[in-house]
Amino acid sequence: MKSILRATAVLSSVSMVNILVGLVSAKCSAVLLGPSGVGFMGLLQGLVSLAALLAGMGVGVGLVRAGAQALAQDDPRQVAALRRGAWLLCVGLGGLAVVVLIGLRAPLSRLMLGSAEHTGAVMLMGPGLLLGLAAGVQTSVLNAHRRIGDLARVGMLSSLLSVALTVLFIWQWRERGIVPAVLAGFAVSWAVSYYYMRAGTPTTHVELMWSEVLAAARALLRFGVPYTASMLVGAGVQMIVPVLVLHALGRADVGFYRAAAAISINYLGFLLAAMAQDYYPRVSAAHDQPAVLTQLINDQLRLVLLLGGPIILGMLALVPYVLPLVYSAQFAPASDLLEWQLIGDLFKFSSWTMSFVILARAGSSIYFGTELFGGTILLLTSWLGMRWLGLPGLGLGFMLTSAIYCFVCWLVLWRDLHLRWTTENKLLFLIFAFAMIVVRVLPYLGLGSFRMPVALALAMLLGAGSLYLIWGEVGGWKGLLAWRKPA
Repeated sequence: MKSILRATAVLSSVSMVNILVGLVSAKCSAVLLGPSGVGFMGLLQGLVSLAALLAGMGVGVGLVRAGAQALAQDDPRQVAALRRGAWLLCVGLGGLAVVVLIGLRAPLSRLMLGSAEHTGAVMLMGPGLLLGLAAGVQTSVLNAHRRIGDLARVGMLSSLLSVALTVLFIWQWRERGIVPAVLAGFAVSWAVSYYYMRAGTPTTHVELMWSEVLAAARALLRFGVPYTASMLVGAGVQMIVPVLVLHALGRADVGFYRAAAAISINYLGFLLAAMAQDYYPRVSAAHDQPAVLTQLINDQLRLVLLLGGPIILGMLALVPYVLPLVYSAQFAPASDLLEWQLIGDLFKFSSWTMSFVILARAGSSIYFGTELFGGTILLLTSWLGMRWLGLPGLGLGFMLTSAIYCFVCWLVLWRDLHLRWTTENKLLFLIFAFAMIVVRVLPYLGLGSFRMPVALALAMLLGAGSLYLIWGEVGGWKGLLAWRKPA
């Protein structure tokens, strides 16, 4: 677990910077644009993200998976072929996606942005899409080589520069600055990732036949197409939810939803970064070793619970203050939605420790099945939640979906690996889940005045226990000094 802690610590430093600059960006956007403007920016970013998901065809994730395995086998020829095949697909698929964006600009504007008056914005997202796809390949190359330090620097610099430009454009032009702000973010990500990819993983000078490059590209597509289908029914559904909110509730409610969702994701961004940039290459390299995978899952889950559990409880306590502080008092209606989403995060991050293994070991078809199930449940619970409870129903639907998806992932790996959580992990999960439910139901029992002190007390008590266990894992001061030295 020490190596996982080391990678998480490195990535946590950049996550803290990202969170801080994200708070500045969110605050400026909320004050200068209001809920409606924040909603439009979220819808525009969602359009590009969905287009990038389709055009990317899972090439980046496939490159990490296959590249990590080729590097583990010390096969530089295959590494070079995969890299060149990924760029071939990026250019071809990206160009096709731009043509589609231009050709379907009017219907996309009506469906994704709420009216036909934003066709120009849709067309301008084409260059942003190409830059985003290229940045994705570049970070995937770094990820496959497990260049944790470079990935951290890419994330930090991209975040700082993107937020600075976003604030500048929005301050100068208000809503008219949203489109150039989004484009600037993609341009910065491409430039920074390009610099560190060239410096950290120089191109291997291997003479390859054209057939080898095409074979690598086909291998990436064989993995990527089912993966993309999986993402469309999984993460893609989450991109569609704001569109459902737009047509069911209105653009201001999209702003409320985006505000709550941004907080529920960003405050634990260091865990997500560690899983995507360190954990996934590890499990990919050990995809054929069931005992090693089981150990990796339990180690990662233990870290997620020890670090994430107390933070979620602390966030639950401070929800009434976080939204006005991060955004503005206009975003107070998102409080109930955010509380349910925070509880759902416990299940979501726990499930990711398993879903990465499903992707690395079982392949795209089984991963597609789990994502299809999760996406269908999310659509159903979100729609019913909005119909019955309005905006808070979205949060409740997210929590229920996360819990069900977590169980499904465990069931898949129980059948494949005979996965069993350690007794300590089971106990930690139950303690944190129970504490969060207690905090959430206190207002319904007429004890709303006790909600914040109880949540803070639980967060501090369980946080102290978590730190004690982590301290023991590191080995105290002596272990910490040794742990900080390069491996």
